[in-house]
Amino acid sequence: MKEGTHLFLAIRDIKSCRVQARISTRRSGYRTTYFGSSRLEPAAPQPSSFATMRHCSVCKIECEKPLRCSKCQKTIYCSAECQKVDWKVHKRSVCTKPAILHRVDKMMKKWGGLGSTMDSINKMEQLAWEERQRNPIPAPKCDGCFSRFRGTPTDEDDENDVEDVGDAFKRCTTCDYTICENCTHPDMQGVPYFDRPPGTCRCSKSNFGVSYCLSPPCYLDGDGRKPYHGDRHPEIASSGYGEDAFEAKERQCRTCGVIARCLKKEHLKDALPGMD
Repeated sequence: MKEGTHLFLAIRDIKSCRVQARISTRRSGYRTTYFGSSRLEPAAPQPSSFATMRHCSVCKIECEKPLRCSKCQKTIYCSAECQKVDWKVHKRSVCTKPAILHRVDKMMKKWGGLGSTMDSINKMEQLAWEERQRNPIPAPKCDGCFSRFRGTPTDEDDENDVEDVGDAFKRCTTCDYTICENCTHPDMQGVPYFDRPPGTCRCSKSNFGVSYCLSPPCYLDGDGRKPYHGDRHPEIASSGYGEDAFEAKERQCRTCGVIARCLKKEHLKDALPGMD
């Protein structure tokens, strides 16, 4: 087996451990409701480094008594009136994530910063994927759940190797991401913001060759680390939106170049169509 293949499989085993850790976290009670109403409450005292966050996110004035969104615990307002003005956009973007997930994001940025162990692992993983794209090989295991495909010999180093999951079901010809049929099921996509959706390939603007701009918004779309928030122009009748959610005039899509009526900017970060 080539040296590059050994490196790729080693990194994938590390990623598998990270997946198991995330599953354990999910089972420990971190499954939460992502959407709902929000109210204002007095902002908790913050360290001096957060002084710049005392400006209202709508009118940009400095707040003597800043009010913070009770749900996301992130956005600052000077009054209830400013929150009402911002709510239509806020509930579809920042406030789709509860406070605990904003804290997790902040923690992960700290642990995954430049020079950190996680940063080194991610760089090694990226190098391994680039080598795999240059020299594609039949994937011995599913890239989504790390289970063996039919006919793959048992790994001597894996003491808990599970039964195979059949043949490879989907393979992206661009990034070489290969998965089994189980990883395409909706109930296998994990908890949003905690798990990498196994049914999503590593391409940033498409999934297994199908451009994201052709479908309505979905929180699963993206390369697994960064979500896709680019242009979208699905068929209006089947999009889950009314005509008023689309731009009045046709224009060129910045993703695929097709001339079409695109969704308005305020809907591009929706978790799902009509999800308020």
